[in-house]
Amino acid sequence: MKITPRRARWFGRLGALVLRAVGGTWRIRLHGYFPDLDRPEHLMAFLHGDMLIPALVWRRVPAAIMVSEHGDGEVIAQVVSRLGRHLPIRGSSTRGGARAFLQIVRNQRDMGWAITPDGPRGPRGCVHDGVIQLAAEGGRPIMPAGFAVSRGWRFRSWDRFVVPWPFARIVGFVGEPLPVPTELDREERRRLASELEARLRQAEESAVRALAMW
Repeated sequence: MKITPRRARWFGRLGALVLRAVGGTWRIRLHGYFPDLDRPEHLMAFLHGDMLIPALVWRRVPAAIMVSEHGDGEVIAQVVSRLGRHLPIRGSSTRGGARAFLQIVRNQRDMGWAITPDGPRGPRGCVHDGVIQLAAEGGRPIMPAGFAVSRGWRFRSWDRFVVPWPFARIVGFVGEPLPVPTELDREERRRLASELEARLRQAEESAVRALAMW
């Protein structure tokens, strides 16, 4: 089914209502390193398939979230904008990325930033170096976040998109910030992308271990 703007708005309203209702039953524990969210000096990174969880958990924190310009991205943008104080910025590594980066860096310095560095087409967990460039231009460290869910719907998509069931137990783990210099060459961007990839994997593994001990 083609996602028209009208359908995206309808799905967005419905999705936000359902997510608020179901998310209100989730039992959530957060572990790891937590920045002062009232001071927008960070760039939060998490996997594309986990995006519903942080969007709801931190819905009261003003944040610019980069969302792809693809059809499913419009639905996600509509849902995110209705959940709380998030501002979706349209663009990705494959379409509209430079424009979106410029908009965030120039106009959204008074709020936190968030991005799914393996989106919009993966592979899952593979970090594209655009997130490193965004952090460099904004002068912000990257906070790697991972999540684990006790039970939920896991889509058969490239990102293994997850929608936790009602009353699911959810653990989030935020790793220590990854500093990014304001000036770096291509080789350094690739090295930092590999480092972020490893830290995201470690954050997810830490969340899984914490969930098993719950």
